[in-house]
Amino acid sequence: MLDVASSYQASGDEWRNCELTVNSATRNARAGLWEKAIELPPANDTDFFGANRRPPGVEAEFLRVISDTSLRTRLIDAGIAEGLQSPKGPQKIPSIIRLYPNFDAPAKDATARATRTEPARAAYGLPTVEELEALVARFRDVETEVRATLQEQVNTDIARLKREIAEFEGDEFEAVFRELERALATRKALANQIREEAFRRIEADTAFGPRKYLRLISRESPR
Repeated sequence: MLDVASSYQASGDEWRNCELTVNSATRNARAGLWEKAIELPPANDTDFFGANRRPPGVEAEFLRVISDTSLRTRLIDAGIAEGLQSPKGPQKIPSIIRLYPNFDAPAKDATARATRTEPARAAYGLPTVEELEALVARFRDVETEVRATLQEQVNTDIARLKREIAEFEGDEFEAVFRELERALATRKALANQIREEAFRRIEADTAFGPRKYLRLISRESPR
Protein backbone atom coordinates (compact mmCIF):
# COMPACT_ATOMS: atom_id res chain seq x y z
CA MET A 1 0.00 0.00 0.00
CA LEU A 2 2.84 2.37 0.84
CA ASP A 3 4.40 1.68 -2.54
CA VAL A 4 1.10 2.45 -4.32
CA ALA A 5 0.63 5.65 -2.30
CA SER A 6 4.20 6.68 -3.00
CA SER A 7 3.61 5.95 -6.66
CA TYR A 8 0.51 8.17 -6.74
CA GLN A 9 2.35 10.95 -4.90
CA ALA A 10 5.26 10.74 -7.35
CA SER A 11 2.82 10.84 -10.27
CA GLY A 12 1.11 13.92 -8.82
CA ASP A 13 4.44 15.67 -8.37
CA GLU A 14 5.32 14.91 -11.98
CA TRP A 15 2.05 16.46 -13.20
CA ARG A 16 2.58 19.55 -11.08
CA ASN A 17 6.13 19.92 -12.36
CA CYS A 18 4.86 19.47 -15.89
CA GLU A 19 2.19 22.15 -15.37
CA LEU A 20 4.78 24.54 -13.93
CA THR A 21 7.02 23.93 -16.91
CA VAL A 22 4.17 24.55 -19.37
CA ASN A 23 3.03 27.69 -17.55
CA SER A 24 6.57 28.99 -17.40
CA ALA A 25 7.06 28.33 -21.10
CA THR A 26 3.78 30.11 -21.90
CA ARG A 27 4.75 33.13 -19.82
CA ASN A 28 8.16 33.29 -21.49
CA ALA A 29 6.60 33.02 -24.94
CA ARG A 30 4.12 35.79 -24.14
CA ALA A 31 6.88 37.96 -22.70
CA GLY A 32 8.85 37.54 -25.92
CA LEU A 33 5.82 38.47 -28.01
CA TRP A 34 5.12 41.48 -25.79
CA GLU A 35 8.65 42.77 -26.34
CA LYS A 36 8.12 42.55 -30.08
CA ALA A 37 4.72 44.23 -29.78
CA ILE A 38 5.94 47.31 -27.88
CA GLU A 39 8.68 47.82 -30.48
CA LEU A 40 6.04 48.33 -33.18
CA PRO A 41 5.45 51.91 -34.39
CA PRO A 42 2.65 53.80 -32.59
CA ALA A 43 -0.66 54.41 -34.34
CA ASN A 44 -1.74 58.01 -34.89
CA ASP A 45 -5.26 59.37 -35.36
CA THR A 46 -4.50 59.83 -39.07
CA ASP A 47 -3.81 56.08 -39.39
CA PHE A 48 -7.46 55.23 -38.69
CA PHE A 49 -9.58 54.93 -41.82
CA GLY A 50 -13.30 55.28 -42.51
CA ALA A 51 -15.49 54.45 -39.52
CA ASN A 52 -12.54 53.15 -37.48
CA ARG A 53 -11.55 55.45 -34.63
CA ARG A 54 -9.21 55.43 -31.62
CA PRO A 55 -10.99 53.50 -28.82
CA PRO A 56 -12.06 55.68 -25.88
CA GLY A 57 -9.83 55.74 -22.83
CA VAL A 58 -6.99 53.72 -24.39
CA GLU A 59 -3.49 55.06 -23.82
CA ALA A 60 -1.58 55.89 -26.98
CA GLU A 61 1.25 53.50 -26.11
CA PHE A 62 -1.10 50.51 -26.49
CA LEU A 63 -2.11 51.35 -30.07
CA ARG A 64 0.38 50.10 -32.66
CA VAL A 65 0.73 49.75 -36.41
CA ILE A 66 1.78 46.30 -37.58
CA SER A 67 2.71 45.06 -41.05
CA ASP A 68 3.78 41.51 -40.12
CA THR A 69 0.59 39.46 -40.55
CA SER A 70 2.14 36.39 -38.92
CA LEU A 71 3.12 38.34 -35.80
CA ARG A 72 -0.30 39.98 -35.74
CA THR A 73 -2.00 36.58 -35.68
CA ARG A 74 0.30 35.30 -32.92
CA LEU A 75 -0.31 38.38 -30.76
CA ILE A 76 -4.08 38.02 -31.13
CA ASP A 77 -4.04 34.27 -30.48
CA ALA A 78 -1.92 34.83 -27.35
CA GLY A 79 -4.43 37.31 -25.92
CA ILE A 80 -1.89 40.14 -26.18
CA ALA A 81 -3.62 42.13 -28.92
CA GLU A 82 -6.96 42.94 -30.45
CA GLY A 83 -7.25 43.81 -34.14
CA LEU A 84 -8.76 47.26 -34.66
CA GLN A 85 -8.11 47.81 -38.36
CA SER A 86 -6.97 45.52 -41.12
CA PRO A 87 -6.62 46.22 -44.85
CA LYS A 88 -9.01 44.33 -47.11
CA GLY A 89 -8.31 43.65 -50.75
CA PRO A 90 -6.42 46.49 -52.43
CA GLN A 91 -6.85 48.91 -49.52
CA LYS A 92 -3.63 50.72 -48.64
CA ILE A 93 -4.40 51.47 -45.01
CA PRO A 94 -2.36 50.59 -41.90
CA SER A 95 -3.08 47.47 -39.90
CA ILE A 96 -3.69 48.60 -36.30
CA ILE A 97 -3.80 46.56 -33.10
CA ARG A 98 -4.55 47.38 -29.48
CA LEU A 99 -2.20 45.85 -26.91
CA TYR A 100 -3.37 44.41 -23.59
CA PRO A 101 -0.56 44.45 -20.97
CA ASN A 102 -2.42 41.89 -18.83
CA PHE A 103 -2.72 39.52 -21.81
CA ASP A 104 -6.52 39.59 -21.56
CA ALA A 105 -7.45 40.75 -25.05
CA PRO A 106 -10.95 39.67 -26.18
CA ALA A 107 -11.08 36.59 -28.35
CA LYS A 108 -11.53 37.08 -32.08
CA ASP A 109 -15.08 35.68 -31.94
CA ALA A 110 -15.98 38.07 -29.11
CA THR A 111 -14.64 41.03 -31.08
CA ALA A 112 -16.64 40.00 -34.14
CA ARG A 113 -19.83 39.65 -32.05
CA ALA A 114 -19.28 43.07 -30.47
CA THR A 115 -18.88 44.62 -33.91
CA ARG A 116 -22.16 43.06 -35.06
CA THR A 117 -24.18 43.92 -31.96
CA GLU A 118 -22.79 47.40 -31.26
CA PRO A 119 -23.10 49.40 -34.49
CA ALA A 120 -22.93 52.66 -32.52
CA ARG A 121 -19.26 51.99 -31.82
CA ALA A 122 -18.47 52.69 -35.49
CA ALA A 123 -19.54 56.29 -34.96
CA TYR A 124 -17.21 56.81 -32.01
CA GLY A 125 -14.90 59.73 -32.49
CA LEU A 126 -17.26 61.74 -34.67
CA PRO A 127 -18.23 65.23 -33.47
CA THR A 128 -21.67 66.26 -32.34
CA VAL A 129 -23.44 68.98 -34.32
CA GLU A 130 -22.61 71.45 -31.56
CA GLU A 131 -18.91 70.53 -31.52
CA LEU A 132 -18.69 70.82 -35.29
CA GLU A 133 -20.43 74.20 -35.23
CA ALA A 134 -18.03 75.41 -32.52
CA LEU A 135 -15.04 74.24 -34.54
CA VAL A 136 -16.17 75.89 -37.78
CA ALA A 137 -17.01 79.15 -36.00
CA ARG A 138 -13.63 79.18 -34.28
CA PHE A 139 -11.87 78.39 -37.55
CA ARG A 140 -13.61 81.28 -39.32
CA ASP A 141 -12.58 83.71 -36.57
CA VAL A 142 -8.95 82.57 -36.56
CA GLU A 143 -8.73 82.53 -40.35
CA THR A 144 -10.09 86.09 -40.52
CA GLU A 145 -7.52 87.21 -37.96
CA VAL A 146 -4.66 85.50 -39.82
CA ARG A 147 -5.83 86.90 -43.17
CA ALA A 148 -5.86 90.44 -41.81
CA THR A 149 -2.30 89.99 -40.51
CA LEU A 150 -0.76 88.35 -43.57
CA GLN A 151 -2.56 90.42 -46.19
CA GLU A 152 -2.15 93.81 -44.54
CA GLN A 153 0.98 94.80 -46.48
CA VAL A 154 -0.09 93.36 -49.83
CA ASN A 155 -3.51 95.05 -49.55
CA THR A 156 -1.75 98.35 -48.85
CA ASP A 157 0.39 97.87 -51.95
CA ILE A 158 -2.64 96.98 -54.08
CA ALA A 159 -4.53 100.08 -52.96
CA ARG A 160 -1.49 102.28 -53.74
CA LEU A 161 -1.01 100.76 -57.19
CA LYS A 162 -4.69 101.21 -58.06
CA ARG A 163 -4.37 104.90 -57.26
CA GLU A 164 -1.17 105.22 -59.29
CA ILE A 165 -2.68 103.57 -62.39
CA ALA A 166 -5.00 106.57 -62.81
CA GLU A 167 -2.03 108.94 -62.64
CA PHE A 168 0.33 107.41 -65.23
CA GLU A 169 0.34 106.86 -68.96
CA GLY A 170 2.44 104.98 -71.49
CA ASP A 171 5.39 102.96 -70.18
CA GLU A 172 4.83 104.11 -66.60
CA PHE A 173 1.24 102.87 -66.79
CA GLU A 174 2.40 99.46 -68.10
CA ALA A 175 4.99 99.14 -65.31
CA VAL A 176 2.48 99.96 -62.58
CA PHE A 177 -0.10 97.63 -64.14
CA ARG A 178 2.37 94.70 -64.15
CA GLU A 179 3.28 95.43 -60.53
CA LEU A 180 -0.42 95.42 -59.64
CA GLU A 181 -0.85 92.03 -61.33
CA ARG A 182 2.03 90.62 -59.28
CA ALA A 183 0.53 92.00 -56.06
CA LEU A 184 -2.86 90.44 -56.84
CA ALA A 185 -1.18 87.08 -57.58
CA THR A 186 0.69 87.32 -54.28
CA ARG A 187 -2.55 87.91 -52.38
CA LYS A 188 -4.12 84.88 -54.08
CA ALA A 189 -1.08 82.71 -53.22
CA LEU A 190 -1.45 83.69 -49.57
CA ALA A 191 -4.71 81.71 -49.33
CA ASN A 192 -2.92 78.41 -48.64
CA GLN A 193 -0.61 80.04 -46.09
CA ILE A 194 -3.58 81.61 -44.31
CA ARG A 195 -5.41 78.28 -44.04
CA GLU A 196 -2.32 76.41 -42.80
CA GLU A 197 -1.63 79.08 -40.19
CA ALA A 198 -5.25 78.93 -39.00
CA PHE A 199 -4.97 75.14 -38.58
CA ARG A 200 -1.68 75.54 -36.72
CA ARG A 201 -3.08 78.07 -34.24
CA ILE A 202 -6.16 75.98 -33.43
CA GLU A 203 -4.11 72.79 -33.07
CA ALA A 204 -1.86 74.60 -30.60
CA ASP A 205 -4.82 75.63 -28.40
CA THR A 206 -5.00 72.63 -26.06
CA ALA A 207 -7.85 74.22 -24.10
CA PHE A 208 -10.15 74.08 -27.13
CA GLY A 209 -11.69 70.59 -27.07
CA PRO A 210 -13.19 70.46 -30.60
CA ARG A 211 -9.71 70.97 -32.09
CA LYS A 212 -9.34 67.16 -32.13
CA TYR A 213 -11.83 67.07 -35.02
CA LEU A 214 -9.61 69.15 -37.31
CA ARG A 215 -8.52 65.82 -38.85
CA LEU A 216 -11.99 65.63 -40.43
CA ILE A 217 -11.49 68.91 -42.34
CA SER A 218 -9.49 69.25 -45.54
CA ARG A 219 -6.60 71.70 -45.38
CA GLU A 220 -6.93 72.62 -49.06
CA SER A 221 -8.00 76.14 -49.97
CA PRO A 222 -10.71 76.69 -52.62
CA ARG A 223 -9.32 77.28 -56.10
